[in-house]
Amino acid sequence: MAEGRRGTVLVHGGLHSASCWAALLPLLTPPVRAMDLPGRSARPAPLDQVTLDDCVHAVLEEADAAGFGRFALVGHSLGGVTITETAYRHPDRVSHLVYVGALVPGPGSSASIVMTGADRDLAAPMEPLEDSLARAMFGNDLTDQQWAAHAAGLVADAPALMNARLSGYPSGIPTLYVHMDRDVPVPPALADQMAANLGPGVTRRSIDAGHSVMVSQPQALADLVNEWIAT
Repeated sequence: MAEGRRGTVLVHGGLHSASCWAALLPLLTPPVRAMDLPGRSARPAPLDQVTLDDCVHAVLEEADAAGFGRFALVGHSLGGVTITETAYRHPDRVSHLVYVGALVPGPGSSASIVMTGADRDLAAPMEPLEDSLARAMFGNDLTDQQWAAHAAGLVADAPALMNARLSGYPSGIPTLYVHMDRDVPVPPALADQMAANLGPGVTRRSIDAGHSVMVSQPQALADLVNEWIAT
């Protein structure tokens, strides 16, 4: 789709779905779409067969369905892999990039290597974490009420996405990387490495929050996203 209106597409991270953006959506400058990656909710598929190619296709499908000729991409956590690959393959479609505590593996690496030092065993299902561990990782700054609602949206994920290699890194697209000061899965030092993998020219911002900043501080995140995509 070469023409059409401009908009924003939100890409969730691992073990999540589009529902994680619920508090942020009404605060963003419209039009905005929060999408499900393949294998959950609106895009059912066998999780053991979902690939990064499928995720890139799903992003374009979402943008086309919304009538977006060009669009900003906002990716959280493991969603950083999908938005990076999409922008690298389709720079004509992507107007802005916003990484939120996102994983951007270096050349030849993967999200699993970044997080654990080795690729994931693809024979092992990627199931939701036990509640206390999930809260320590994803909800360390959420109230009990916020966590209960957020935890209800956690889902199983596609293990191959953890091992996916990026084809390259986008250039010439205005890029913002937001890290959270209390992030557990992607603490500030790791966020520095992820932003560096994107190359020079990345703008950095921080929010004093945990990993699920879209739940704990949606207005602070919305302000950064709205400002960025307006440039």
